[in-house]
Amino acid sequence: MLAQPLLKDLASDASQPRWLVTNGDTTIGPVHTELLLRGYLGGRIPLHCQVREMRWGSWRPLLGIREIKALQRRLDRDDTPLNLREATQRLPATRDVGELLSAALQLAALALDANAGLIHRYRSPLAFPVTSAVFGVPAERLGEVLPHDDPSYKLAVHGRNLCGSPSHGLAERLVAERLQHDAPLTSVAMTPIIASGRLVAMLELGRTQHAFRVDDAGDLAQFAAQVARRIG
Repeated sequence: MLAQPLLKDLASDASQPRWLVTNGDTTIGPVHTELLLRGYLGGRIPLHCQVREMRWGSWRPLLGIREIKALQRRLDRDDTPLNLREATQRLPATRDVGELLSAALQLAALALDANAGLIHRYRSPLAFPVTSAVFGVPAERLGEVLPHDDPSYKLAVHGRNLCGSPSHGLAERLVAERLQHDAPLTSVAMTPIIASGRLVAMLELGRTQHAFRVDDAGDLAQFAAQVARRIG
């Protein structure tokens, strides 16, 4: 009885990727996420198979796919959110903005399989965002103030997101340096949290092994909008 709601929740992320699956001899697909999960859950797609989304240029191990990992964690009774939609439902009902933002960082990082993350929040009496929560990043980062000329901050002030490789530009590189994970980051993302027309905070995430997907930036922005509604 557990499998059906799991599959429905995991496959409900709006982008609906299409997957190719190979065992080394035979390749099947493309199939949508729900069929991929059903095949894994039913034992028809064994762990030695390789998987590739249609837009990717390379194959990955089955457990290298975010949805498969989330399904296995849930079957193992891990409380990791299956996707950003479920992460939104897990946001705490609290009036404490700091508690809400810290929970939002944890949930977003787990849902997107990120390795590192930061929340920068306006804190009186300073006029610029201060690092107020960390995920997979040394706690020494807490209390740091973003300078007024930080390119990621400039994007956030204008309500713009950021998602790409640290080699794409100065904004991405500086986000990666802040996240300073043990392993080099392949991809970083930033989304502003804007409540009542005012920038309240910035959420930054990084991944080491694989880049964020094309649709992750939009999904993360929707998640941030839900967090902002709780604040507003």
